[in-house]
Amino acid sequence: MPTPVTTARQCLTEEAAHALDEAVNVARRRGHGQTTSLHAVSALLSLPSSPLRDACARARNSAYSPRLQFKALELCLGVSLDRVPTSQLSDDSPPVSNSLMAAIKRSQANQRRQPENFNLYHQIQQQQQQSSSSISCIKVELQNLILSILDDPVVSRVFGEAGFRSSEIKLAIVRPLPQVFKFSSSRFKGPPLFLCNLLSSEDPDSLYSGPGRRGVFSFPFSGGLFLNSNSNIGDANCGRIGEVLARKKGRNPLLVGLSAYHTLASFSEMVEKRKENVLPVELCGLSFICIESDVNKFITSENFDKKCVDLKFEEMGQSVEKILGPGLLVNFGDLKAFVSNDDHNNGLDDAVSYVIEKLTKLLQLYGGRVWLIGAASYENYSKFVGRFPSTEKDWDLHLLPITFLRTSSVAESYPRSR
Repeated sequence: MPTPVTTARQCLTEEAAHALDEAVNVARRRGHGQTTSLHAVSALLSLPSSPLRDACARARNSAYSPRLQFKALELCLGVSLDRVPTSQLSDDSPPVSNSLMAAIKRSQANQRRQPENFNLYHQIQQQQQQSSSSISCIKVELQNLILSILDDPVVSRVFGEAGFRSSEIKLAIVRPLPQVFKFSSSRFKGPPLFLCNLLSSEDPDSLYSGPGRRGVFSFPFSGGLFLNSNSNIGDANCGRIGEVLARKKGRNPLLVGLSAYHTLASFSEMVEKRKENVLPVELCGLSFICIESDVNKFITSENFDKKCVDLKFEEMGQSVEKILGPGLLVNFGDLKAFVSNDDHNNGLDDAVSYVIEKLTKLLQLYGGRVWLIGAASYENYSKFVGRFPSTEKDWDLHLLPITFLRTSSVAESYPRSR
């Protein structure tokens, strides 16, 4: 059954509720019986300072002019809204459809999983159990509402028809990426190169095979690194990671890209074996610990035990206090472990939030004596910052794109011609 607008507004912040009111007005003007996600998109795009339109401008396909692509989006959206059947208008506002209300509920679930709301949610849950209230007290913010609306298949189809990718729009909303690729010549006429085209969420070693991409390109990279199979690339990446670790701000690198996890494993091995010229001089003697297996065990365990988590982090804290060198580098592994729970099991969500909270406290407690490092694919990074937006700031992460292809992968995928 559709949800009354007044009931849906109780779940939203003032800014998000205003966007819902505009969506209701769009549905009323068109004579539609329900307010759907398409009406919400139409309203969000027409707001004076539209975060959705700004994100689309950053995530648009550079092969087309902005005016042409936005015109295509308006046309596709208008056609989809024209297909919605009209109904006899009543004095009441068009109620919120099941799909739009599901997006609001998803937004609430995402906000519950955020570390800063971890303890608050348990208090609210206890109050609701005592009062037997069916309305959640968690107010959905506009950004989270937009992210959930973009997950609607109908909305994704409309953006896809206009040449947009919902995943790129979502990433532009939660964290605008700096320009990663700079082309050496303005005369380059090839198809646009997106970060997500180079990253595979299923297979980190898979190669993107698209129009105009028959081999490994040699585009100048923002960090002075070139996308090729040069044997010095591994050393160059280790140098870039070391530079991030030596910073005073944004000092915890998160490797994102096609070979991010393999680069992390190679770098971790060098640091653990204390090889020379891997770290800057000021970080020589940096201790190393990998907690990837522990994190996976804590998060995926059916019977989550906080005592085990507390004990592990107490041991790491004691290690930091005993270390004589610069400090401790903590490798938490693949970010996939934090977002692999697609079923949104409350027990597993609590475990993820608790582990994130403990890592945050470890950084806060020992200041400049502890570093974090990890790896992620494009999709998993996008999910992570969508579910836990404050963690990127709390962990002082620095996004470090790793897009080179391993020599073995290149040799296997592109054998020598006879």
